Amino acid sequence: MVNTLSADLLLRRHYQVWVFTYPTGYPVPYSALLRRRQLEEIGKTYPGHRRIILVGHSMGGLLCRLMVSDSGDDRLWRHFFGKPPAQTEISPEGKAVLKEALIFRPRRDVARAIFITTPHRGSMVAKGPIGRIASSLIRKPTQFLQLGTEVMQASVVRQEPGVLKLERMPNSIDTLAPNDAWVQAMNTLPLANGIPLHSIIGDRGRGDTPRSSDGVVPYWSSHVEGAESEAIVPSDHNANRHPAGIAEVSRILKEQIGYTQKKRPVISSPQTCWP
Repeated sequence: MVNTLSADLLLRRHYQVWVFTYPTGYPVPYSALLRRRQLEEIGKTYPGHRRIILVGHSMGGLLCRLMVSDSGDDRLWRHFFGKPPAQTEISPEGKAVLKEALIFRPRRDVARAIFITTPHRGSMVAKGPIGRIASSLIRKPTQFLQLGTEVMQASVVRQEPGVLKLERMPNSIDTLAPNDAWVQAMNTLPLANGIPLHSIIGDRGRGDTPRSSDGVVPYWSSHVEGAESEAIVPSDHNANRHPAGIAEVSRILKEQIGYTQKKRPVISSPQTCWP
């Protein structure tokens, strides 16, 4: 995708592609925290820079979503601990990290967000044998082991239907399961007004939306209500490598700079998603 977009003279004149890397084993909220920190560094290093278009594939799409979500004052915190931060018994160091991960506002430096085969509501693969094996192979740094112990001791997660009681510090695979407490809490957060959202969803060429799946993430999880555009491409989970997926990203980037193309319907079939 980067090579294709960089080969377009119009896009190359208007955009610079930056890549955010993160350990995939970290819990999604912590990886999102690291993403915010890097965006803050960009703002300090390049004050007055043009607004950013976020493009996230799979779990990366969840990190993008959290850049344009509003947690409120302590909504997520109370969801997991049942009390405000001041009344939660966690070390100052642990509390600082958790507040940064669970209390945030939409970023004002984001112009648009593009989600590619993103499991907004989780993926059943995370609950299956493959997910369990992957989860067992993930190792966390020492700081997480200590923080995990504190979180377990302080957590009073309510026993509501579909909400899991925390038994250990979750990793990235855990936070992708449809019944995971984090996934369910994340989907209650309002998305920022005024930031256009775009979805690119794979259906493996079967054309059976809304019952489709890219093989990892089903349509019901990838779909974002209120998105400005949604393109269904005939690909597996790697729609970011499919020509139709790349073409849709290119179209959105050109739309941002005022490049006019034929307007697409909100939901397009695999046969009509090509430019």
